[in-house]
Amino acid sequence: MAECRAKNNVIFRRMCFVKGSLVVLNVLCCLGGTTDATGTGKQIIEPLEHRNKAGMQQSRSLLPKYSEPVKFKTAAVAADYKNCSERGAEILRDHHGNAVDAAIATALCVGVVNAHSAAKTTAINFREVVSHHENAETMKDFLNLKKKWKERGGITMVNVLWQACPPWHFGTLRLFSQVDDIDIERKKNIAGEGEFIGVPGELRGFEMAWKKYGRLPWRKLFQPAIEIATNGFPANHALVNAVRINWLNVTHDFGLRELFRKNGRKIKEGDVIKRTKYGKTLRKIADSGADLFYTGKMAKKIVKDVRSIGSCISLTDLKDYRATEVKPLEVSLPGVKGYKLLTVPPPAGGAALINILSILKGKRSLSSFNFSANDMKHHPVLTYHRMIEAFNFVAAKQTYLTDPVFDEDVKEVVKEMLDPERSEQIRRLINGETHSFDYYGPINYNTDITDGTTHVSVLDAEENAVSLTTSINKYFGAKLRSPKLGIIYNDQLLDTYENVRLKEFKLAIDELKPYKRPVSLASPSIILDEAGDVKMVFGAAGGKYIATALAQVLMNHFWFGESLRDAVSKSRLHSQLFPNLVLVEKDFPKQYIDELKRFGHKITNDTVKITGTPFQIVGVVQLVYREKDGEILALADHRKGGGPAGYR
Repeated sequence: MAECRAKNNVIFRRMCFVKGSLVVLNVLCCLGGTTDATGTGKQIIEPLEHRNKAGMQQSRSLLPKYSEPVKFKTAAVAADYKNCSERGAEILRDHHGNAVDAAIATALCVGVVNAHSAAKTTAINFREVVSHHENAETMKDFLNLKKKWKERGGITMVNVLWQACPPWHFGTLRLFSQVDDIDIERKKNIAGEGEFIGVPGELRGFEMAWKKYGRLPWRKLFQPAIEIATNGFPANHALVNAVRINWLNVTHDFGLRELFRKNGRKIKEGDVIKRTKYGKTLRKIADSGADLFYTGKMAKKIVKDVRSIGSCISLTDLKDYRATEVKPLEVSLPGVKGYKLLTVPPPAGGAALINILSILKGKRSLSSFNFSANDMKHHPVLTYHRMIEAFNFVAAKQTYLTDPVFDEDVKEVVKEMLDPERSEQIRRLINGETHSFDYYGPINYNTDITDGTTHVSVLDAEENAVSLTTSINKYFGAKLRSPKLGIIYNDQLLDTYENVRLKEFKLAIDELKPYKRPVSLASPSIILDEAGDVKMVFGAAGGKYIATALAQVLMNHFWFGESLRDAVSKSRLHSQLFPNLVLVEKDFPKQYIDELKRFGHKITNDTVKITGTPFQIVGVVQLVYREKDGEILALADHRKGGGPAGYR
């Protein structure tokens, strides 16, 4: 164990808090043809036929075609499982909890029902959370739900640690970098990824947020998740689809097989799933606190579990886990006078979101374009082309990012990404054609292929706001469910393994070091209006798709004048430069695809070509929005079948 500890890698994952106007809380923290790999050729990849050969179309057909906003008067919760949104709303309405309480309860609930993407309590990457949090004095007077505090507080963000311990991990990377793509895919798809399990940080993050800002007893926050795990829940399309895609891995592990195989077949939508063991685990943590998980009897069982499939995590690793706080980014929202955007700094993805918006929204007197409603109405294809080019420039800039604790130059890179003058210079480089990699200026490429992600947005009666993104990384994480605890363990460190794909682009791999945090695109965010009040609480699941999905939603609504329903529901496209392909959703207009090819873009709707994972959803957005008359609109992206809840 001593040798193992000596070479431990500790990787931080953030959670973001934001103090704000009114009483705002914040919580947890820390989620056709072919072309040459270099992207220099002009051969076009024909879009795949808009259907899933393995039956995806049938599953997706059960989803609503639009993301319908629901109006509330007092408070709202938006998550990717409606029953969990309702449980979060009950915490606010029936128990007089605040946004932090509701966010924790909702996240724990989603961790039960969406086990493939949010196995919350112990095996998930506790990613960024941004939020407004209330002044400490308001904690004494929480029953006065209409009391508002206009003073602005300090802005903070909580970090959660992730530890990578295997001393042979780096040797594995060197070995894999020499094999071909077929071997890589074979390695990725084997059942069990124990060497990629990181020390779970979510519970410590929840605990820190609850102790500082929570109102209700710790035990109360776990009750909804415990009830659902014990009594059972109907499998939704997202879970069924994840099981289908990962069927070989599911059948290989007894724990997963026990949950997701019924009478020898895959589960189907509507099948009742009970997570009795996990419910008992949650109950013990609710009664005894997070220490049970990190230093108590449960810690020994966790170490035994993860070491059974190759992890090097020790009892000391769990005991030494800590959460810390740093400041997030706060900038003027491009194109909206007086509005502020609060989001997460590197190694999270907030800077990328800001940079995209800043490049595309400039001063018309200086630029050849400045997005407005007329651009999308009269020149939609040209507008999409310019979006793609902005996405590529930002993807290139992200290659300069790493953990700022280990590289002070990152601060200068972020400063440049947020600089309107620098964005103006980039805007002038966007012309009537697309280009090869070197035009955009990348130096290093870091991957973050996270399929199993979820997001929760909460706005309570006192305008306390929490935006939380969390992830187990790949679907079902390490493909290991604890036989005694019912926990599904993460494979967060697989992000590092995915860097073997860099050889395709001849770019350097970001060097790993102990305590270094990997780059992420998670971007939980909050928008404040001219008065400093909460306007929107939003974020997305989707790994590489997060920044581009959020940027398109904000552009659609604030710049192009579309309703929230249309802003979220509208078909999206995505480009990340590596590979130099444009991904479009299946409903993206065919005539636009044909015209985009004339700009030199290579188009596909096959997510395997983008991230190596089939049938991915191009971002799942959850948001809560306050209208001028004070009414609250809550919206859960139809792409994952979620639903909002709240009360009047």
